[in-house]
Amino acid sequence: MSRKKLMILVILMLIPMKSTGQNQAEAISSPFTAQLEPIEFGFRFDDNVYRSVSANGRFSDGIYLLNAGGTLGFHWDVFRGDLRYRLGADQYQLYSSVSNLKNNFTLFLVSEPGPFSFYYKNEVYLRNSQYSDFDYSDLENLLGASWSPGGFWNYGLSYKNYSREYYDKTDAYQSRNFVDQALLLNVQREIDEKFSLKMEGGYNNRQFNRNAVASNATTILSSIHTDETWTLLLNAHLYFESVLQDINFEEQRTNSNSYGFSNSVQSVSWAAVVRPVSSLYLQLFFRLYSKNYDVTPLNLPDLQVGFLDEDNQDLLSIRTTWEWSPQWMASIGISRARSESSQPGQYYIKNILSAQVRRNF
Repeated sequence: MSRKKLMILVILMLIPMKSTGQNQAEAISSPFTAQLEPIEFGFRFDDNVYRSVSANGRFSDGIYLLNAGGTLGFHWDVFRGDLRYRLGADQYQLYSSVSNLKNNFTLFLVSEPGPFSFYYKNEVYLRNSQYSDFDYSDLENLLGASWSPGGFWNYGLSYKNYSREYYDKTDAYQSRNFVDQALLLNVQREIDEKFSLKMEGGYNNRQFNRNAVASNATTILSSIHTDETWTLLLNAHLYFESVLQDINFEEQRTNSNSYGFSNSVQSVSWAAVVRPVSSLYLQLFFRLYSKNYDVTPLNLPDLQVGFLDEDNQDLLSIRTTWEWSPQWMASIGISRARSESSQPGQYYIKNILSAQVRRNF
């Protein structure tokens, strides 16, 4: 997408929608609602575009970004749902082959009879680019239930099926394709209006599109490479001195049937929102993260180390947002991310500066 086309799309999305009184009256009596999602446009600077593990291999670039979309909602008796579409575009200035277009379709259905809530989510995420790492499709199905019997306790149970497929047909990318099947259980305790505790346990079975390797590191097994991961998450959500804070402790253990992929992960994070005045707030995020393999994984081109997600392991993030009217807000932020590389034992560091404007409808 060229810069000119991107700017034209921004201008078109900023044109306000008008409706007559008759249309407003129909919306009130109809179980259906339609609205535009907030449009976001801006610029960010990335100092490690290709996610290099070497300081000498870093390439920096500036990126124009655009996010927009719409939602069709439904609400009748104890049933409600929405169909949502979200468009995202990243236009790189120096390395145009990394530019990518994102299409996100989400169907969400909920039934809330009494203290129970049953929900289903289907999400399709399509990311297209000349750069193979940004050229794939995701499919997620989530089925869950929650129970709020009254008082201070809430319970939840969900099942997720999630898969990713790269469009590049070479072995190095096809071997990254995977399917997740996960079971999540959570219990939440509301202490009071300013303090709540949540414990979440999860089991995830991930099957990669590649054969497992025996412990002698030379024999290719007929079974598929499978990782089983157990997760325990403790969360505290509280207000302290008028500051909203989230504190998370996470422990993961992955047992793999393939040589060198069994590992453990420990993580602690703290997030806070400070709002000195009504129109200005500051978001802070800090995370410590450690991942240790039982043995060093194989360094082979078709045995990538796990799931690579370029913005998934934030270490530090600071963002200031100014809401100068109900429809408009602007933000400036800086973040530092670390994620695992396809090279065993290697991580890449990414620093991102961003400036963004949001228009609500």
